[in-house]
Amino acid sequence: MELAGDTLPSAVDQCPPDSPAPGADWRQIKDEWVWIEPGEFVMGSPDAESGRETDEPSHQVELSNGFFLGKYVITRGHWQEVMGTDPWKGDGEISESETLPAVSISWDDVQSFIQRLNDSDSEFVYRLPTEAEWEYACRAGTRSMWSFGEDRHVLGDYAWYMESEETAGNQSACEVGTRLANPWGLHDMHGNVWEWCQDVYDHDYYLNSPSVDPKGPEGLNGVARVARGGYYRYFTRHSRSAARNARYPNERHRAVGARLVREAR
Repeated sequence: MELAGDTLPSAVDQCPPDSPAPGADWRQIKDEWVWIEPGEFVMGSPDAESGRETDEPSHQVELSNGFFLGKYVITRGHWQEVMGTDPWKGDGEISESETLPAVSISWDDVQSFIQRLNDSDSEFVYRLPTEAEWEYACRAGTRSMWSFGEDRHVLGDYAWYMESEETAGNQSACEVGTRLANPWGLHDMHGNVWEWCQDVYDHDYYLNSPSVDPKGPEGLNGVARVARGGYYRYFTRHSRSAARNARYPNERHRAVGARLVREAR
């Protein structure tokens, strides 16, 4: 395994101008959405990309419909209001901030969260993004390793990542929006916490997936689901725009959260 010290210097703490101030009320940000225009992009990574895996061959994808994507991942304050639970308790977290990402939430838990939102909102419908929608929004019109380019030394401006092995035990998720946004205004698409997608995971899906609006392979209940974005204790390669991960839908982990799509009814 590569050492964090071999890839990046320590990130510099900062609060970008368009991000919520530290200690901000989660209610101020839960309804901030970014409109993602329909379009085409190259999904996956080129053969020469450093850190690439065999499950991410590059291929052309078209998304025929635009969508609103959350500017931030679901926060703990929002999760507690809707679900009345705090599943991250006991995971060693010290901060009580309600603008930290809601974590230790399984894919199944998120479906329950979404159902409650949909039952209480007569104007909008909520869902998880497809894997293609997620990567399209993460790339934000770019084809580089990260949405800001190829310079790994800039990653600390945009992502929470594993700073060093010596301090790994003390690292945890950070308040949403405390790193710079990608070119389309979305925060934390690289690092901080993995984000659930709707799709079933299949290592070879890209080889025969539809070129228009792919929604992932068919799968039975209990089959692994896609998670994207990397997280605060992973190295640089895991936060790449093309990097894929998978976890079982009933699995809860302190580094996995979610970001939602909102659509008009």
